[in-house]
Amino acid sequence: MDSLSLSRRHFLQFSAGAALLGGQLLTARNVLAQNLLTAPVHQLLLLNNEWNTIVNDAGRRAAKVLGLPYSSTNFNLDDSTALTQAQSAIAAGQKFILTNSVDGSGNKNIARAVASNGGALVNFGSNLPWSHPLDAGDGYAQAFVTREDVGFYQAVKYTLGEAVKKSGPALKVLHVTGPKGAFVDNLRSASVYHALSEFPQAKILGNLPGNWSAEDGQKAAAELVARFGKPDVIIAQNDGSLTGVLAALRSLNLKPGSDVLTVGVDGATDILRAVKSGRVTATVFQSPAYHGIQAVVRLFDALNGYKPSVPERFVGFAGLLVTKENVDGVMARFVDNPNLPFDPHLLSHVISGDNWDPQTPLVPINIEDYYASSGTPKPAGWQPPAAYAASIASGEFEQVTQRYQQAYRLKLDDFAYKGISV
Repeated sequence: MDSLSLSRRHFLQFSAGAALLGGQLLTARNVLAQNLLTAPVHQLLLLNNEWNTIVNDAGRRAAKVLGLPYSSTNFNLDDSTALTQAQSAIAAGQKFILTNSVDGSGNKNIARAVASNGGALVNFGSNLPWSHPLDAGDGYAQAFVTREDVGFYQAVKYTLGEAVKKSGPALKVLHVTGPKGAFVDNLRSASVYHALSEFPQAKILGNLPGNWSAEDGQKAAAELVARFGKPDVIIAQNDGSLTGVLAALRSLNLKPGSDVLTVGVDGATDILRAVKSGRVTATVFQSPAYHGIQAVVRLFDALNGYKPSVPERFVGFAGLLVTKENVDGVMARFVDNPNLPFDPHLLSHVISGDNWDPQTPLVPINIEDYYASSGTPKPAGWQPPAAYAASIASGEFEQVTQRYQQAYRLKLDDFAYKGISV
C-alpha cells in the first residue's frame, strides 16, 4: 500500500468499526486493528512558553490516541532554524511535520521537502502575505489560522468600552506588540486599530515589541510607562507578553484591573486566572490544545488518504472572547480538566466520515479578505492560485463553508463537555 493512500476496503472496515465504538475513546489499539496507517510525526515548536507547551502536550496525546510516534524540537522564533530542524527530522524518518511558523518564510521549503519523502506539513502559524498552501504543492496539507481580525478585535473593543466607562472617552493607550514583521502580529495590530477607530478620542501613545514573551513584555511595558506615564489601557498582542505587562505594573505600584485595564489574546492559563481575579479585563481563548490536536489529526488523515478540497487547505476560526462572565466555564473545560478538551476521532475525516465535527467554528479562509484585513498591500500583479479562483467561481468554496458550519455541533463554549481521557 502506498504510504499516502487508504484502500476502500480498509476505509469501509474502519467506518464499520468506528460505528461500533459507540462514542467511546478510539485508542491506538483500535486504530491499528482497523488497518489504518501510522507514521512518526514531528512538531517544530515556536517557543517554550506555556501556550506552546500546551500545544505540544495536546499534540503528543492526540498522536497517542491515533498510534502515531511523536517528537518535537524548539526553533525559538527563528524560521531558518525550523527549516533545519525539519530537514533533520525528515532525514530521521519523521516526514509528517506540524509547525507554528513565525513569518511563513520556511513553509514552502518544508512542504516540498516532506512531499518529496511522501509526507505532509500542517502549519498553524504565520504564512507569507498573499500566499496559499497551493503555492507549495500537495505537501502543504493545510494552513490553519486563528481569525485575529474577529477575535482580537472583539477583545480590544470590549476592553476599550470598559475603560471608557471608568475613565471617560479620552483614553491613553499603550501597545505591546509581537515580533516585528510577523504576519500574525501585523494582523493583530490591524485589529487593534480597527477597534480604536470606534473610539475616536482614544489614542495610542507608544508601542514596543513584547516578542510573545513575559520577559520582553515586562521590559516593553516598563519602558512605555516611563516614557508616557500611567495609561488607561495596555493592549498586549499575546498573553505571554501580557504576563510581563502585569509584572511591570506591579513593580510600578500600579494595580492591574483598577489603575490600568489590560487585554491580551491566546488564552494562557495565568491570564485566564487573571481575568477571573479582575486583573485582566479580557483575552481571546484560542485553545492551544486545539492547535496541537487539529494539526496532528490532519496529518493522520493525510497519511490515510484523505484528499482535502481546495477550501479545506486554508482554514481558521475566531477564538472565544473571555471576560469575568464566562471565565469559570473556560477554566472548567480547558484548564482544570485532565482530559483532552477535544475529541481527536471526531476531528478525523477518515475516522468519523459523515459524523465529522470540527468542534470549533472552523471555516475556509477567503484569502483576499484575510490578507487585506492585515493592512498588507496586495502585490502588483498578484493573482490567486488558479485552483482557488476556480473553487470560488464554481461555488465550491461557499458549499464547503456551509458544510463546515453545519458540522460544528460540539461548541467551543459547551463548558459541560468533559473531554477525552488519554
